[in-house]
Amino acid sequence: MLEDMLRDRLVCGINEDSIQRRLLGEATLTFKRALELSQGMEMAASNVKNIQKANSESCAVHQVTKEVAGKRGKAVECFRCGGTHYGNNCKFMETVCHNCNKKGHLAKKCRGPRSKPEGGRTGLGKFTAPKPQSAAHHLESTEEEDEHCSYNMFNVREPRAEPIYATVEVDGKQMRMEVDTGASASVISEETYKQKWGSRQVSALTPAGIRLRTYTGETIPLLGALEVNIAYNSQEARARLLVVKGNGPSLLGRDWLNKIQLSWGEIKHTRVTEDVIQKYPEIFKDELGTLQGTAVKLFVDPQAESRFFKPRTVPYAMKKKVEDELERLQEANVITPVQFSRWAAPIVPVLKSDGTVRICGDYKLTINRASKLDAYPLPRVEDLFATLAGGKTFSKLDMSHAYQQLLLDEDSKEYVTVNTHKGLFRYNRLVFGVASSPAIFQRTMDNLLQGIPHVAVYLDDILVTGETEEEHLHHLDQVLKRFSEAGLRLKRSKCTFQAQSVTYLGHKITAQGLCPVEDKVRAIKDAPNPKNGSELRSFLGMVNYYGKFLPELSTVLAPLYQLLHKDCKWKWGPAQEKAFKEVKALLQSAQLLVHFDQDKEIILSCDASPYGVGAVLSHQMEDGSERPIGFASRTLTSAEKGYSQLDKEGLAIVFAVKRFHQYLYGRHFTICTDHKPLMSLFSESRCIPPMASARLQRWALTLSAYQYTIVYRAGKDNANADALSRLPLPEMPATTVVPPETIFLMERLSNSPVNAKQIKQWTDRDP
Repeated sequence: MLEDMLRDRLVCGINEDSIQRRLLGEATLTFKRALELSQGMEMAASNVKNIQKANSESCAVHQVTKEVAGKRGKAVECFRCGGTHYGNNCKFMETVCHNCNKKGHLAKKCRGPRSKPEGGRTGLGKFTAPKPQSAAHHLESTEEEDEHCSYNMFNVREPRAEPIYATVEVDGKQMRMEVDTGASASVISEETYKQKWGSRQVSALTPAGIRLRTYTGETIPLLGALEVNIAYNSQEARARLLVVKGNGPSLLGRDWLNKIQLSWGEIKHTRVTEDVIQKYPEIFKDELGTLQGTAVKLFVDPQAESRFFKPRTVPYAMKKKVEDELERLQEANVITPVQFSRWAAPIVPVLKSDGTVRICGDYKLTINRASKLDAYPLPRVEDLFATLAGGKTFSKLDMSHAYQQLLLDEDSKEYVTVNTHKGLFRYNRLVFGVASSPAIFQRTMDNLLQGIPHVAVYLDDILVTGETEEEHLHHLDQVLKRFSEAGLRLKRSKCTFQAQSVTYLGHKITAQGLCPVEDKVRAIKDAPNPKNGSELRSFLGMVNYYGKFLPELSTVLAPLYQLLHKDCKWKWGPAQEKAFKEVKALLQSAQLLVHFDQDKEIILSCDASPYGVGAVLSHQMEDGSERPIGFASRTLTSAEKGYSQLDKEGLAIVFAVKRFHQYLYGRHFTICTDHKPLMSLFSESRCIPPMASARLQRWALTLSAYQYTIVYRAGKDNANADALSRLPLPEMPATTVVPPETIFLMERLSNSPVNAKQIKQWTDRDP
C-alpha cells in the first residue's frame, strides 16, 4: 500500500511533462521503476543540454561576431521556450501558453500560477496505469488521477500521405469516415450530426463522460454521445458515437474497428473512386437538376376531348402541409399557377414519413386516357446483363427526382395541370404518373449515354462496370462527365461505387455472373411451421399449385398429409419437420423458380389473411402454366389487423406492387385478387369514388402510376398467395403512416362541442 502511495505521489508531483507521460505509459509501474525512469530521464535531459551547449559554442568559433569587451558570459536562455537563443528569434513567439492562455511562450516557461488539472483535484489520487497504445493517432485514450477518461486529439500526417476513408451505414444513413486505427473512439462533428440526424436535437445526446483534447492540450468542446446501429458489408453492430462542436472530419476509431471488419480492397477502391467523383462535385449537389438543350413532348390525340376535374376535398389537418408543398414546388419552378386550363386532374396528397406530403396528380382519367402511349421500348433484361458481362466491380448510380429533371415543352404543360383547393397549377417538368413518362425518360437516358461500353440503363437505375479496374473507372468518368455537361443530378447517398456485387433489376450481379437474390424466396425460406390444420392446408395448397413442376412431391408430402386425417391428433414431429424443410427447399429450387423475362406476361397474385399479407410474382408460360419469379409476405401491424377485409386486401396489392416495383414499373401486368370489390375501386379505367376512404384513395393513386389489369380469381385458385398470407414472415413495415382522418380527429377532440359525460347524460334520457 505504501509503495503504491509513494508511486502515485511521485508521478503526480513531477513537473516535466515528457517524464510524466513516460511514466503514465508504463503498463505495470512500481515505485522503484518510477524512480529509476524519472532519474534516468532527468540525467539524460541534462546531458543533452550540455552537448547542445558545447555544439553551440564550437559553432560560434567559426562566426564573425562583434562583442563589447567585458560583456562575455554564459549562453542566453530564451524566456519563451528555454532554448539557447534570444527571445526575438524564437519560433514560439505566436504560440499560446496552455497554463495562462497568453501568447508568446510555452507552459514550461510560464511565470503565472500553475492551473489545477480539470476535475478540481490535486495531490494524492489513485493512479491507474493505462494499457499500451499506439503513439501517433487522432484519439489517445488515457486515464488521469481522477479516473475521468480523456482523449488527446491530434493529427500526425505526412504531407504526401492521403487519408483512408470507408463508407459505413450509421442508423440507416451512409456516412463517409476517415479510418484511424490509432483513435480509441469514433467521432463526428456537430455539423455532420445535424446533416444526418436533422430531426433530432443536440439536447437529445447523452453525456459522454469523457474529455477531448488536442495534442497540444486545448480542450475540444464535446456535445455528447449517442448509441447507433452500424452496418458494413453485411456486418451489423451496436456502437457508441461521440459528437464534438465544429465541422471536422468523421473518424472511424478502434472501438468500431473491434466490432466490424473492414474490406481493405474495397477501401482502396473507394479512395480511387473519390478522385473521380471529386472531378464533378456539381452532380451531387442537393438541388434539382435540369437537362440542358431539350424539352420533352407529350403526344395527345388532337381529336381527344379535354378533361377537367374539380379539386378534391383536402382534410383540414393536411391543408397547411399541402399549401407548403405547393409553395416549395413553385419556388423550385416545378409548377406554375394558372387561371385557365382545358385540362385538369385532381390531386391526392400522400403523407411521407417525415411529416411532409407528396402531391401527385391523378392522371388516370385525363392525359392517360387521351394521350398516345410512347412506343419506345424498355430494354430487355437479358440485353442489359449481356452489356455487363465480364465486369469485375460495379458502380450503381441513382438519380435524384429523376423525371422532374426533364423539362416539358410549352404545348405539353397544359395536359398535366392539376386542380387544388388553391387553384390550378401547371407542371413545367415531366411528371410521375403519366403513362408515357417511363418510355420518354428511357429514350432520353439511352441517347445521353450511348456509345459508352459496359453501361446498363433501366430508367433511373444506371449500372457501370469494366473488365478491369482502370476500364471501370474510365467508363464511370465518362458517365459522370456527360451527366455534368447535361446538367443532371445524382443522389450521392443512394449511389454505390466499385462494389463487388450489386442487386440490379431483381438479380444479384457479381464477377462470377448472376446469383439468386435471397429476398425473392425469403418468404418461403423463413416461413414458420404451421400451428394448426388450417395453416397446413393453406401451405399444401400453394405446394400443389406448383406440383406439376416438382418431382416425387407426393412422397415428400406424405408425413404432412397424415396430420389432416380426421382421426389423427395434431402433433408436429421430426417426420413433419423434415418434410416441411424438404418442400420449402423444392419451392426455392431452380426446378420451380424462373428468371425474369421482359417478353413474358407477368402475373401478380395477392391475398390477405387476418394476420398477414402475401404475394407471388409469376410468369405465364407458353403452356398457360404459371412459374414463380419471387415470393413476398409480412405480418400485419396491430393497427392493420383492425382494418376491414377490404382494406387488408387492398394493402396486400399495394404491398406486392411496392415489393416488386423493379419488375412491374413501366410495363403491363395482371393483378389477381380474390376480393371482387377491389376490381372497381382499383380499376385501371375508372376513377376512384370521391367518398372512398383516404387510405384507399392514396393506394389508388399509387397504383395509377402502373399499367395493369385487375382480375378476380377465386380463393381456391389463389392458393399460392393465400398460403404466404397465412404463414407470413414476422417482419413489420418500417413505419406506419397514420391516416389523415385520424390525425384530424385527434386534433379536433379538445375542441369538441360535447364531452363523454354529456353524451352519457343525454343517452340515459333517451327512452
